Parts: sequence; C-alpha cells; structure tokens
Amino acid sequence: MTKAIVLISGGLDSILAAKVLMGQGIDLIGVTYVTEFLSTDLERYRKHIDTVTAAIGLNNRIIDISAEYLALLNAPLHGFGANINPCIDCKIYMLKRAKDLMKEEKAAFIVTGEVLGERPMSQRRDALNIIERESGLKGYLLRPLSAKLLPETVPELEKIVDRERLYDIRGRSRKPQMALAEQLGIKQYSQPGGGCLLTDPGFTARLEDLIGHGPLTLDDARLLKCGRHFRLDGSTKFVLGRDQDDNERLLGIARDNDIILAPDGFPGPIGILRGEATAANLTLAARVLVGHTKKRADNSVGVRYSRRHDRDRACLRVSALTRDKIDAARVGAR
Repeated sequence: MTKAIVLISGGLDSILAAKVLMGQGIDLIGVTYVTEFLSTDLERYRKHIDTVTAAIGLNNRIIDISAEYLALLNAPLHGFGANINPCIDCKIYMLKRAKDLMKEEKAAFIVTGEVLGERPMSQRRDALNIIERESGLKGYLLRPLSAKLLPETVPELEKIVDRERLYDIRGRSRKPQMALAEQLGIKQYSQPGGGCLLTDPGFTARLEDLIGHGPLTLDDARLLKCGRHFRLDGSTKFVLGRDQDDNERLLGIARDNDIILAPDGFPGPIGILRGEATAANLTLAARVLVGHTKKRADNSVGVRYSRRHDRDRACLRVSALTRDKIDAARVGAR
C-alpha cells in the first residue's frame, strides 16, 4: 500500500482531502503543525484535532513549531497578508517539515486541503505554484479538492491515485465542500471563519506594538492572547484580565519578574505589569485597573501588588485613570 503524508488543520478542507485519499486506499499519516498563533486556546485546538482525525480513522501527530515560527514574522520572503500573516512562507515552512517526515516515513507524496482561489493570499494559482516549487515538492504535492484544475502530479501520472476520483472545487464558497462532507459521512469539522490569530486585526495590533518595542518571545506571544493590553512606556506593558477565565490565564503565564496587581478587598480584574516596575508605571497600572472596576468613581482605592512568588504584598491607593487616558494607552482594542 502506498504511503503519503497529509497536513491536517482541523478544518473541513484538510479532513476532506484525507478522506478522499483514504477512499483510494492510500495509507495516510496525518501531521498537524501548531504555533502559539493558531488559537487562543491551544489545548482545546489539540483536542479538536484529535476528535476530527479519530472520526475518520486517521493516525495523526501534532508537532509544535512555535519557537522556529517566530523567525517567519521578522521578514517573510513573500510578505504579509492584510495583517501580520505570512501565509505563503508559513505554508512553505510547514511543507518543508512535512517533506522531511515524508523521507523519514518512506512516503510517496504529500497531501493538503488547499482549494484554488479560496484564500486571497496563499491559494491563488500563482501562490500555489510558488508554494509547491519552494517547498521542494514539485510534482509531489497533491491537492485532491482542486486537483482537476491543476497540473497532474507524479502519483496521478503513475496511476497511484485515480485523477478521475479527485475534484475541481474552486473559489470561496464552502457549499461544494459541505456537500462533499455530507456525501462522505463527515460530521465533525470546524465551521468557516476564525482560524489563525495573525489574521485578526485586534491581535495583530497588539503584536505590531510588541514587535515595535523589542524582540518577540514565546512568553510574550502567549501573553498577547489574554486580556486588555496597555502600553505604559517603551519597555513596559500592562495586561488586564477581562473576566475570571482571563484572570486565571494571566496568573498561569506570569513570569517571575512580572508584577501582579489586584484589587484590595473588592471584586475586579487581575493585571500583569511586564517591564520597568517604576513607581510611575505601578501607579499608572493601578489607576488603569481601578478604571475597570465599580469603584472607578472613588477618590482613593486600594490596589495590591507583588511579584509572582512574593508572600508580602504592597498596596497603592489611587483614583481611576480617566476614560480618555485609558483609551489612549490601550493597544489593539477588541
């Protein structure tokens, strides 16, 4: 039985591509490459991948490439999309990784769920050609959903895959895929929309601010997915939880040198100050925090603060920052 590698995103297209090839007797090995930018909740995303691949009987592995992926955001060869989304370079990088896996597994080719014309940056015909060529997979990258609109690949020419049983889907409408899913009995898949955080304007505004003030780290990337963000000075940010879940996430990812701020004896959000913990920045962060509580009209409100593992907590008494000043400091409102 011929073996192939299939890239799985968890969306309908990649699941359909896998199911179509499995229907032709191809022994597929699934792989999902994840980065910090794929979802606000990576654990939930991983569980979704496990669920949808198990539903079609596909053995799939999940590989975290977050650390290496950061380099793509510095200067992608093929540029960004509407936001900070290096979609073409991203796809090329993942396919190069899949090519290494193909050699390791002695697989014959690679399969993706790409659809001609579905995405404006990475799925134009010229972009598909660039991705195939620069990943080193010319002739060995099969896109079953649009295969009849594209040049024949080696597995088609060698009759390993029956081209007549592939498809000619194109464009942004999802109706053909949904009809095919019903035909193939696929019921579990992500609905259209959402996806990579690098296409989200609010998230990318926060990312642009971060990149503009120093090197990007994985810790910082994780922090971008939580709360409301405020720029206090060139090297200091304050992140404020929006709800209890956010508060818990912030506490979970706080670094040892971060300053944690919390209301002193009354309900309200948790905040993290990352950067220069000067008296001015601590006071400004505390005033932003109070401005997001029911005590924002009071003249003197207590805010406790400490580093993550400190037992002793100091307390500031401040008044809320005015709304216009809060809005001026805020980054990437969402």
